[in-house]
Amino acid sequence: MDAVMYDQFLAVERSHWWFRARREILLGVVRGLAPAGAPVLDVGCGTGFFLEAISETHPSMGLDSAPVAVSMSQERGLKGVFVGSANDLSAVEGKQFSVVTLQDVIEHLDDDLGALKGAFGVLAPGGHIVVTVPAYPSLWSYHDERNQHRRRYRRRPLTALLRQAGFEPVHVSYFNCALLPLAWMARTWRRVSGRTPEDEFALPPGPVNELFRSVFQAERTMLMRRWRLPWGLSILAVAKKPAGLRDY
Repeated sequence: MDAVMYDQFLAVERSHWWFRARREILLGVVRGLAPAGAPVLDVGCGTGFFLEAISETHPSMGLDSAPVAVSMSQERGLKGVFVGSANDLSAVEGKQFSVVTLQDVIEHLDDDLGALKGAFGVLAPGGHIVVTVPAYPSLWSYHDERNQHRRRYRRRPLTALLRQAGFEPVHVSYFNCALLPLAWMARTWRRVSGRTPEDEFALPPGPVNELFRSVFQAERTMLMRRWRLPWGLSILAVAKKPAGLRDY
């Protein structure tokens, strides 16, 4: 991902509806999987926005392939953040975690299966992986190209990929459900008109920003209760490393 995008994320993530709601949803999911004090690894941690929050309750480490992102995370006061990636976990060699998160990571990689197998190897037996990815190949747009995505996913193929990596899927659901129609219309119009957004991360007007945040964040309880939402802009997957296995 281009370094300039990390600057854009850092500038808006504390205010923008998508970043705020997504973090609250994932915090709820991760804290529901592991008791306070259990170690967490955030692979592809970016600027450290999620890692900063989960570190309040769980000893956490982060990896990112971009040195600028690692520096941004460290500037937040996060000490356990290192250059690394889903396909290069050498910085945490010898460690085991109760939860590993890959938040919008594997869609950037040529070898998404290899990344999942790598996460399997650093999970403690009985530990969980939490994966988020963009949904529906039909929603491919300028957004995906700018973010250097390789693909978008559907629920069943992602579930099969997790099994292929050795995991037992626990809960795989679409999310960001209510706002999918608006996103579909906007992306269809841009594709037909040939226009691209000048600033994808521009903050909507205050009331609209708060409305979108509330609508998206309302899915938190449903996802923590493992409801399977029928559609959405993204997919959230939780899978378990069988308790009897030590590595892949």
